[in-house]
Amino acid sequence: MTKPIYLTFFEHLDELRKRIIISLIALLIGTLAACYYSAAALRILLQPVTSEIHEFYFFSPAAAFMVKFKIALLLGFLAASPVIISQLWLFVSPGLHGKEKKLVIPLIGVTSALFLSGAFFCFTLVIPYIFKFLVGMQTEFLKPMISIESYMNFLFGMMLAFGISFNMPVFIIAFVLVGLLSVKTLNRYQRHIVVLIFILAAVLTPTPDISGQLMLAVPLVLLFELSIVGSWIIEKLRKREKAMNER
Repeated sequence: MTKPIYLTFFEHLDELRKRIIISLIALLIGTLAACYYSAAALRILLQPVTSEIHEFYFFSPAAAFMVKFKIALLLGFLAASPVIISQLWLFVSPGLHGKEKKLVIPLIGVTSALFLSGAFFCFTLVIPYIFKFLVGMQTEFLKPMISIESYMNFLFGMMLAFGISFNMPVFIIAFVLVGLLSVKTLNRYQRHIVVLIFILAAVLTPTPDISGQLMLAVPLVLLFELSIVGSWIIEKLRKREKAMNER
């Protein structure tokens, strides 16, 4: 069995610096490439709410430019996310055992897919519903005049929150890999974690009605159950590998 590689403190810092530099270069390349498509991307990002709001405004000379730059940054981040996620996993891989290191590449793909799926799920299903609910609070004397900056900040924050939230199974499996969690612990506190998921959904979704919270809570509960299965498989592989080495 291949043993973990133990690095010194300064070796960890050097490895971290290397991974951060590679991630920043990937983000820079993705952002520069996305600048050309920022105007077209702006029209796409407005589509979920055009049925409720037909015009957006900007209230400073540089606001329109900054919005397009933020859009390019978002697209660059989404394009570079597989590279960024891979650098994160490569940073922790020296501390893993032999067969566990073989899981790094699949985990990179799963992490990237879950993040993009969460962002896409938020954009296509959650944003239109939440925005319709919030704008529907208008009255005869209270009309929406929404700036493009406030909408983009709202959109980017929601997409980032969903993208990270959808990676809950990866975080749990990572804790199992390093020995901070076990399937026994997950099963013991399963009901508590489900309650925490619903609390998290209530915090992240700005609508007070239960349907908006369920749009985030139900996928997270399913992903949590999936993470228990993945953790069980990892523990089985560890026990099998340990038994083979003891023969």
